[in-house]
Amino acid sequence: MGRTVLILDDSDSIRYIIRVYLMTLKLEFLDADRAERALRILGASPVDLVIADVNMPGMNGMEFVRRVRADDRDEVRRVPIMLLTADKSPHLETQAAEAGATTLIHKPIGSMALTEVVCHALNIPVPVQDELVSPSAPASSSGSAPGKSVGV
Repeated sequence: MGRTVLILDDSDSIRYIIRVYLMTLKLEFLDADRAERALRILGASPVDLVIADVNMPGMNGMEFVRRVRADDRDEVRRVPIMLLTADKSPHLETQAAEAGATTLIHKPIGSMALTEVVCHALNIPVPVQDELVSPSAPASSSGSAPGKSVGV
């Protein structure tokens, strides 16, 4: 059974990187560049997980989480929501929890770390590290670990 992840970020590049990081998991992806659009998608399509940026123009990620958690439909309210942020403010963990976010992830995050968090949220097995190496990426003997890359 395929799982669907909604990626909400105002940056096309970040949405693309997240899809690339998670491609070995064989997930279906839906994209939204604004929280309002993500709310419409949630109302129209079944989603198993949302990965959302905290800082976006218009409705930010915290408000997005509050709106999802206040939705009338149980299947929408229950969707796990992972918030991504580059902000290191100590109060963000508390704010995210109070809003109803499942997890707050600090950027940068590498592919292996994101894969592990997503697998945990979706209750699916974490692939072995050899499976995380992109088929188009040559094997490296430079000492860099498979599954590691520039962080989102």
